[in-house]
Amino acid sequence: MIMNVRVLTPDRVICTTTANEVILPSVTGQLGVLDGHASLVTALDTGLLRIKLDEAWTPIILCGGLAEIDRNRVTVLVNDVEELIDVELRDATKQLEEATVAATAAIENSEDSKDRLDASVELKKANARVQGINYLSKKI
Repeated sequence: MIMNVRVLTPDRVICTTTANEVILPSVTGQLGVLDGHASLVTALDTGLLRIKLDEAWTPIILCGGLAEIDRNRVTVLVNDVEELIDVELRDATKQLEEATVAATAAIENSEDSKDRLDASVELKKANARVQGINYLSKKI
């Protein structure tokens, strides 16, 4: 069966598509969704949303939000998304290394929790970029 998937930000529709499977980056870990899934609402973390249609995966980097699942409909409401256009694995890996160093420094040296949180979000985005590029390069 096919599910309807919508990804929305406060100011635009990112995508409206169909899918056989969706994997969401929930705050408690990855959440796989198939047609007929039990209804639920879940908080989303910064991470990689994966949408599978006809054996091809489409990755989208999400920056936190909510997802509502109702049988064959998945609605993803997010603060922002990051598109994986013209990003090479080498560049993404370098960004991940830099974000790791920055997050480590922020955790060790910052007295401000906002600085630590910002560094953590950047680290999650950099990790999602590398994962997304890997999905695109493998075409799985």
